[in-house]
Amino acid sequence: MLKDKELRTRVITAAIYVAVMIAFIVPGLWVPFLTVMLYSVVTFITAFEKSKAVNLRIGDVSILPVAVVSVVSGLLGLLGILEGTFLRGLPSIVDASVNTIVAPRIIGYFAAISLLILPLITLFRMWRRGADIYPTIVAETKIVISSSFPLASVIALLYGVKCGWHWFSLAVLTTWISDTAAYFVGKYFGRMKFSPVLSPNKTWEGTIGGVAGTMILYMIYFPLVIGKRMGYTTGASFAFAIIAAVTMSLIATLGDIKSSALKRWCGIKDFGSLLPGHGGVSDRFDSLSTALPAMLLLAILAQSLV
Repeated sequence: MLKDKELRTRVITAAIYVAVMIAFIVPGLWVPFLTVMLYSVVTFITAFEKSKAVNLRIGDVSILPVAVVSVVSGLLGLLGILEGTFLRGLPSIVDASVNTIVAPRIIGYFAAISLLILPLITLFRMWRRGADIYPTIVAETKIVISSSFPLASVIALLYGVKCGWHWFSLAVLTTWISDTAAYFVGKYFGRMKFSPVLSPNKTWEGTIGGVAGTMILYMIYFPLVIGKRMGYTTGASFAFAIIAAVTMSLIATLGDIKSSALKRWCGIKDFGSLLPGHGGVSDRFDSLSTALPAMLLLAILAQSLV
């Protein structure tokens, strides 16, 4: 009875979550900055939740400043977008070679400025308070980078990649389908533990179910939505879809396990309680935080293979 109630709570929360995501993601097809704004909010909350969690273990973490810096760092990628694309994004007729020029430039701005500013901030703090806060600074820097890189990847996908909105949507769908399939397959058929030390509830059966679900998604989505626009033949689209699906599903799973490892180190079950049945925003977006940079690489690779 309790398990049924828990499942019902998870389903209701997931339905509300999906509705909110759709409300922001779909308009992003015409106005990409709306989707960037949504993910900026996600970035702020995830950085805030992780800072609070790490603060339980080592203390003295600057929770709010870390969250703000994470958003600002990620948005630095906007400096690399093409002129005249801020509102509408890339035109549909743009040459696909833009993938290998603009997307790396966006990530380059994000990385170069962030790697310049963050060390200066940490040096200033140690200058004021001494070297004893070095472990705290390392933790804060890791939170900033791991939170802001997915946001910069969203900008690179939406503003620097042909069919970027479709690639971004595929990343979101990947985590939804992979996580959902893994959850239900693992719940009803799971026996062999995938990573008992870090994530006791994950099973090999669930992981394989997640990969299978993702493969079905990609074999439908990629040939029909992206492959045709990229100039892929039907056979090449299916081949790319299968390899990409396995890779992306496993990367999403590793993102989940990485998040579980951090929670265990902090001694908590969930990062928060904002999403009943799912935990905090970080618990819901842990897979997407690794899937987005991986999807950006996949989009650039797909162009190079045409």
